[in-house]
Amino acid sequence: MITGGCLYGCGGFLNDWADREWDRKRRPERALPSGLFSSASYLLVGVGIGMCALVMAALVSWQAFAVAAAICVCVVIYTWLHKKTAWSAIWMGLCRALLPLLGWAALVDFNHLPAVILAGGSLFFHVVGISLMARRESLPHHAKGANFALWSFVLASVLMLLCAHLKFNIPIEIALLGALPYTFWTARSLSLKTGISDQVAGLLAGIPLVDWMLLLPIWLSRDAGASDFSFLGSGWWLWVPPLAFLSGKLLQRCSPAT
Repeated sequence: MITGGCLYGCGGFLNDWADREWDRKRRPERALPSGLFSSASYLLVGVGIGMCALVMAALVSWQAFAVAAAICVCVVIYTWLHKKTAWSAIWMGLCRALLPLLGWAALVDFNHLPAVILAGGSLFFHVVGISLMARRESLPHHAKGANFALWSFVLASVLMLLCAHLKFNIPIEIALLGALPYTFWTARSLSLKTGISDQVAGLLAGIPLVDWMLLLPIWLSRDAGASDFSFLGSGWWLWVPPLAFLSGKLLQRCSPAT
């Protein structure tokens, strides 16, 4: 978890460092163009916490190090491409999609690898959709690929439903029930009339609800004999996604989401 947080922070700092000239012209109120911090400090912190993430992953296993290194590569490629092409959304999606694989690499349980891949795919499409939406906010012209964003969110829900039903034998009606919070919040965010930035902010806050599409059905069916969920422990993990969602919304009141 700490490694994942460091990788996320690394991407954030490097992205702001790479955008400093773009922000100087279009977003002068941001930290670097306003002179609040130096660009060298952002680069140093970004590289530093990225290295920390790699060291911590290496201490766990070589598999964890390999996945963490792959995420670092995706971060660098996205940072380089994101203002140049809509295809950069793929690299942003991979940054998030590889996080479940990073967790798996700490245990290397091959029985659950297919579920990890499907869950990662769901996160991939949700984040790709956000990236395509966000391009409409930051570019002066209509961003290519933005129309695919809606289908990305649909694919995110379909993959997680398949994961719950096919890999954990959860009845489809319970899997559909687990998808309701994600579906409702995503539809609500996309329907906002106050602008792209508010839509993107809502979709960012809803990222934990992607995980809940699997965890909630697992909890609902834990006593129904659908599958053996003993590996998940007592169930405290069920409340992590909704708490993360609520925390994200509260933090957006203090700081802009985009």
